Amino acid sequence: MKKVTSFLAALGLYGILFYIVYTNALEKNLDFNVYKQYHKVIFDGWVTTITISAVSLVLALIVGLVLYLMNESKIKVLNYLSEIHKTIIFGTPLIVIAMIAYFYIGHAFHVQSKFWVGVLTLAFYIGSYIADIYKGAIESIHTNQWQTARMFGFTRYQTYRYIVFPQVITSILPPLAGQFAMTIKSSALLAYMGTNEFLNSMQTVQSISFRYPEGFLIIAVGYLILTIPLILLVRFLEKKLNYKVSHEFEN
Repeated sequence: MKKVTSFLAALGLYGILFYIVYTNALEKNLDFNVYKQYHKVIFDGWVTTITISAVSLVLALIVGLVLYLMNESKIKVLNYLSEIHKTIIFGTPLIVIAMIAYFYIGHAFHVQSKFWVGVLTLAFYIGSYIADIYKGAIESIHTNQWQTARMFGFTRYQTYRYIVFPQVITSILPPLAGQFAMTIKSSALLAYMGTNEFLNSMQTVQSISFRYPEGFLIIAVGYLILTIPLILLVRFLEKKLNYKVSHEFEN
C-alpha cells in the first residue's frame, strides 16, 4: 500500500509540473483535428520506427558478437580494428555518425536506401555497446568452468556453444532490453537523414499544420508507448534473474 501511495504521489507531482507548463507555455486551445487527417502518415512512421529498431537490434547483436570475437582474437590487427571502431563510436555523437553515414559512407558504397543506411548506422553504433555487454557477461563466468571444459577435451567452439553462451544469454537479457529502448529513442535521429520514421513523419505534419505543441505531445506519447513496456520488461527480468541466482545460491 505504501508503494502505491508513493507512486501516486510521484505521479501527482509530474501532473503538477505538466499543468504548470501547460498553463504558462502551451496554447490553451490545443487542437488535434489536423493530426487526425494525417493519422495514416503518422502511424506508418511509427511502424517504421518499430521496424528500424527491431532490425537494427538484431544486426547489432551480430555486430557486437563480431566485435567481441575480434577483440579476443589472437590476430592483433583484428584487436586494433575492434578497439578503433569502438573508440570512434564511444567518442562521437550518433547524429554526427548518422550524417557521415548518409552523405558519405552510403554514397561511397552505393547504398541508396535511407532505411538501410539508417538501420546499418544504428546497428554498428549500438553493436559497439553490445560488444561490451558480451564481454562483461563472458568474463563473469568462473575460470573453473573454462578449466573443466579443457579437462573434458572441449574445443573453443564447444566451450562457447555448450557452456558459455547458455549462461551469457540469461545474464545479458536485461541490458539488451535496455539497449532496445535506447535503439528506439536513437532512431529519432534518423529523421535528419530524411528517413520516414516517426519523428520525421510528425515534423512533416507539424510543418503543414503549424500546430507544434500538439505534435510534440503526440511524439512523446508515441515513444513512451514503445519504451515503457521495455522498461518494465527490464525490471521484471532483473528481479526474476536476481531471484533465480539468489535461490540457486541458497540451495
